[in-house]
Amino acid sequence: MKLKVVSIITMGIMLFTLVLSACMPPQATAEELAAMEKARKDSVRKANSRYCMKHLSFATEYYKNKAYPDALYNYKKLFEYECVDEQMAQNVYVYMGNSYRELDHLDTAMIYYEEGLSIIPQNKYLWENKLFTLKMMDDEDLILQAKVDMYAAFPQDSILGEQIAEDYITFSMYPEAIAISEQLLLTNPENKNLRNIIREAIEAQGGDVRGFVEEEYKNNPANISNAQDYVRVLRDAGENDTAIKVLEGILTISPGMNNIMKDLVEAYRELGQTKTVISWLKKLNTANPEDVRIYFDMTQAYIDDGQLKSAMSWAGKAINMDSQNGQTYANRASVYEAVGMACAGSVPDFDDKLVFMMAYEDYIKAKAKGYYKATNKIDFLKEARIPQSGDWFFNRDEYVKAGKAKPKKECYAWLKRSVTAPKG
Repeated sequence: MKLKVVSIITMGIMLFTLVLSACMPPQATAEELAAMEKARKDSVRKANSRYCMKHLSFATEYYKNKAYPDALYNYKKLFEYECVDEQMAQNVYVYMGNSYRELDHLDTAMIYYEEGLSIIPQNKYLWENKLFTLKMMDDEDLILQAKVDMYAAFPQDSILGEQIAEDYITFSMYPEAIAISEQLLLTNPENKNLRNIIREAIEAQGGDVRGFVEEEYKNNPANISNAQDYVRVLRDAGENDTAIKVLEGILTISPGMNNIMKDLVEAYRELGQTKTVISWLKKLNTANPEDVRIYFDMTQAYIDDGQLKSAMSWAGKAINMDSQNGQTYANRASVYEAVGMACAGSVPDFDDKLVFMMAYEDYIKAKAKGYYKATNKIDFLKEARIPQSGDWFFNRDEYVKAGKAKPKKECYAWLKRSVTAPKG
């Protein structure tokens, strides 16, 4: 009997539960709840549309007129009436943050920028104003973090990515600098600054900079910028022979690159191969006949090679090309100096001093035309090389004709120039 009673009670409870569950509505999903909330807000917003438009209009006008407290009052009314949808949020959060910033309430401004970005993270204007405000707050750590967060929202912004890489270097965050730079190089392999950042980071950590640059070059020898970086490393290490091979390899890919030919000139000059230097300078001159600097280099190359007549010829061409350029006269003065040094003994005689006087006169003219680097040469020659009053006294009768004096040594016979003797 007792078992029957228990069974009847159990069945009753089960039956009651079934009836009760049938009467309860099913539990809504998160998506359904969100849709319901959106529908509610849309309904409220529609009902309050007149107030929304009024306060938005007032807020905008007050903001334009820099009446920030009044602007903020009306912006806040938009939230009270639940007017702010995603579209309106594009402006409301920015202008509220900016209003607080203008009132020097920077922390409150940041609250609105952050709240806005939590809703509309793709609003770049909000990010930019947040960064600007952080800079006003002078918080470098927060500025960097904001840039990183912004870059996560806009990974296609390579300029921002490069700024972050530079900031990582400033903060000594070298692995991070390398990582983001390598990522950016995938889409911009020619970016020299990014490679310099990686190189600086490796060097700062005591890593193998040369190995990095060499690997970059070997992975892509056709990349001109990589090759130039490798050349610089080689030349800094004094490995000009290898540097020359790399430079000549560049010219096989891109003939006529003036900067590469200039690097070759410097590399061969350091090796003392003056005739090869002259050969490359001639190619440069053919490609750039109006570049007077090449004439200066050619003059020096012929001096280094001991071909002083040719050096004088190129110095004369430079003056003819640009007679108002003081450096052209200093360039020719260097040839006269070289001629004097080549012919003089351990102690310059009067003939040698006359040639040094020619150099001195050219340096004087160079300085008069604005080339002030000639000053030290002028002082040196005046002190130790050019004829002094005693020299003129003892040699005047033999050398001076019609107020002019020319050297008589055989090694000076090719010089056509004379100097004016001081009045005795």
